Amino acid sequence: MESYRARALLEYLAASPKYACYHVDPRFYDSISGNFIARLFLKVLRVTDRIHDLIKLCISDIVFILPMSRLAGIEAKLAKLFNKKIIGEFYISKYDTWVNDRKAVGLASRYANRLLKIDQSFIDMCDVVIFLNASERAYYLKVTSREEAITKSRIIPLATGQKKMAAQRFANNKRDQVVLCWWGTFIPLHGLEKIIECAVYLKSANINFQLYLFGTSEEKSKPYRDQISKLGLSDYVIIDNSKSFSDKTLESFLVENCDIAFGNFGDSIKARTVMVNKVVESASMALPIVSQKTQALEEYFKNDESIFYTEPNAEKIAEKVIEMIQDKQKMLSVSKREFKLYEERFSRGAFIQDAIKVLDQV
Repeated sequence: MESYRARALLEYLAASPKYACYHVDPRFYDSISGNFIARLFLKVLRVTDRIHDLIKLCISDIVFILPMSRLAGIEAKLAKLFNKKIIGEFYISKYDTWVNDRKAVGLASRYANRLLKIDQSFIDMCDVVIFLNASERAYYLKVTSREEAITKSRIIPLATGQKKMAAQRFANNKRDQVVLCWWGTFIPLHGLEKIIECAVYLKSANINFQLYLFGTSEEKSKPYRDQISKLGLSDYVIIDNSKSFSDKTLESFLVENCDIAFGNFGDSIKARTVMVNKVVESASMALPIVSQKTQALEEYFKNDESIFYTEPNAEKIAEKVIEMIQDKQKMLSVSKREFKLYEERFSRGAFIQDAIKVLDQV
């Protein structure tokens, strides 16, 4: 999602007569060649290109830090020395991700403190800090102890490219089986174990269903495969780590087969605050979404109008799915309003318009 925002902005700037844009991609001169001469030649080019980058930074008017990016130390110092206006997209917090959410870094560790300093320095150096919604802004500013930075913040919602419209075969009475889908990374924020467990209740209710889980890692999917096997759901739940939006394989499957998409059901404060990418991706395909209620989602999505909210426990998730499939017309009408909301707030056009406002203000 963050890469889509970056591409959309760069494409707009490249085509705009108002702005001259220079984009730095540090991977351009990377090499995996085993040839020493080739590696040496590319190293020289990297140094030359680095000098060129710094010159461009010094003569620019605005430095725009794209999502998931950072300014190196010398770049930040030069930007401040030459009084450049810095706009930065605070997509996620490194500290919150690794310490609070994934719990991979100890709370009182030196590395945790280092991650916090990285987040804080990013906010401090920016003249304008962009957040995805008001809820995440409040959450991340509190996590980083930078609440006062709200005065220099702006909101530009999540954005994704429009995809093909979902066939919705079940709701359109072209198939008796309902196909449920989840996609994303295998991290606690999503509450994936609850989605899997909800299949136990659907099975007990004799619902004709299939649940597909699309991830990105065979290793990280193993605990969930074990859960599926232990619950006797191998005939009902399928994990597939081979598909992605980048090569269109995931989009094609969802458009042709998916009837209901799952949002997130995690237990952390972050999980109950943020808007996960898959909700916007589902909206771009007009796929009915069922998710726990989060602060960020409530800013845009209304229950039974553009989304289906439910409590974050397996039995309640199953009950909501059963309720949805008993009213096919409602599934279709909600998905239409959800797609309209996507066009208004989460499309490429909406993102560019918001970005232009920020650039013009700076």
